[in-house]
Amino acid sequence: MNKIIISTESGSDLPWKISVPNLIEILPMHISFGSKTYLDGELSSAETERIFREKNMLPVTSAANPDEYSSHFKRIFQKYPDCKIIHIAYSSKLSVSYQNAVIASKEFPASRLQIIDSLSGSIGIGALIVRACDIITKLGGLYPFDKCVFIIKNQTSNLCCSFVLDTLDYLKAGGRISAAAHFTASALSIKPSISIENGVLEQSKRYRGSIYRLANTFLTDFVNKNNPCRDYLIIGYGFKTNKSLLFSLKRQAHKMGFKKSWCFQLGSAVTAHTGSECIGFAAIKQ
Repeated sequence: MNKIIISTESGSDLPWKISVPNLIEILPMHISFGSKTYLDGELSSAETERIFREKNMLPVTSAANPDEYSSHFKRIFQKYPDCKIIHIAYSSKLSVSYQNAVIASKEFPASRLQIIDSLSGSIGIGALIVRACDIITKLGGLYPFDKCVFIIKNQTSNLCCSFVLDTLDYLKAGGRISAAAHFTASALSIKPSISIENGVLEQSKRYRGSIYRLANTFLTDFVNKNNPCRDYLIIGYGFKTNKSLLFSLKRQAHKMGFKKSWCFQLGSAVTAHTGSECIGFAAIKQ
């Protein structure tokens, strides 16, 4: 069977330790400050936050357009002439990434390129891609291409992904909460948790205190609520998150029975919505 290449957008926040050995091809999303637009990755997460703080200007994120997807797929086919591509896209309910990828895919035979709506974002896509890599490694040489696509697509309903935000500044700047709600939450040190449910963002439990005090409780709640399989856990974190907290969460995950845990730093596109000190978890349900 010809090689199957996984493709995705930069909003999946995959680190090189996952993307490079698995030959995953990543298409940058866009970040705009006013009239200036950057490819995701051209600005670091720290630079994105600095501009936001200094200019009080919330960055706007956007998907690659169909022409960019077309060029992206052509580059992959040129790089791997006999390959087949599975593109795992950002949730169609959160971005037009999936729709634009589908438009571009019409230029190529379906027997060689398929688009999957992850119905998730950020580390949720990452969790799906890790599972997809396992499926392709184990079954890619045994099952036909369309069967592998079918199995991976069925995993989207089992994804669980949640974040807890350290600050509501970005939600306030984006008009998602009022100034009064922002003031009250900040004064009471309330930290909302956000889950991606069926492809959309849903507010979940609220926590009190610093993110460093509540992170371990958040992980316990995440596991109790979702009952994920213990093959692996993805830990997402903002660029300012203290590494000692990540080590603590990895130790806790090990005690909970997870065989592996990976830490994914959130990129600029996702940081534009979550801020610099947030913690998230993603896994596949039992």
